[in-house]
Amino acid sequence: MLDAAAEALEVFGDYDTGRFALTLSGSISKGTSDALSDVDFRFYSDKPRPDAGPGWEARWQALRRRWDERGVVLDEPWFRTVGEVDACVDSWLAGHGVPDDLIWTVWGYHPLADLARQVPIYDAHDLVGRWRSLLVPYPDAVRLATIRRHLPALLYWRGDYHYRNKARRGDLVFLAGLTTKLVHHVVQVLAALNRAYYPGDGNNLRLLSTLSILPSKAEERITRILYPAQAAADLVGQREQLIALIDETAALVTAEFPDQDWWGHDH
Repeated sequence: MLDAAAEALEVFGDYDTGRFALTLSGSISKGTSDALSDVDFRFYSDKPRPDAGPGWEARWQALRRRWDERGVVLDEPWFRTVGEVDACVDSWLAGHGVPDDLIWTVWGYHPLADLARQVPIYDAHDLVGRWRSLLVPYPDAVRLATIRRHLPALLYWRGDYHYRNKARRGDLVFLAGLTTKLVHHVVQVLAALNRAYYPGDGNNLRLLSTLSILPSKAEERITRILYPAQAAADLVGQREQLIALIDETAALVTAEFPDQDWWGHDH
């Protein structure tokens, strides 16, 4: 991928950018890529991305076609100005970060997780290096804000009678959506509890395998909750298993933050 990155650098750096940096991101930077993975680039510069035209855009599409012929998909690059990223990082470090909505990921784009794992290709001005230096060690404000954002939803739904009754009725559409949402909240809480950056849209279970503060057999239980052997026949059991996982997760948080009140927040 370094060959593709070197070619991309020639293309992206060929307009008036001011300071700029190019990185590899996505599954390659996470160390989880496989034969089905594409190649994700991030391009940061002082000046915004120029309008598409006969110059760099045409060269970039030609580059994509050449690599596509080799069986490698180069995803469309993400362009961000330095000012945009500075403001975003400051907001997250202050505990106010909210994932960006994106059409191709269920849970949104998590910029700190992305920055923390990126592989710099060119960063002569230390733009990415400076941002990443703010993320190590994992910031306490981000840890607390993440748990505060996701734990109240778990505490609410574990005792909600709508959830209980819909499981008894076998409301598949409602339960499919709610179950995945609650599992997502669990993974977010556990990642923050372990001071680990949530991976974003992929390989959440692989993340859990690297953590130390976990409910027992968390990976196995989440897999069983999401894919019960007889889904339509055991929705009540699915709910009970998920509530047990929520309770153990909440107990781990309480042990870490015995004096914290997690209620009073949006769910």
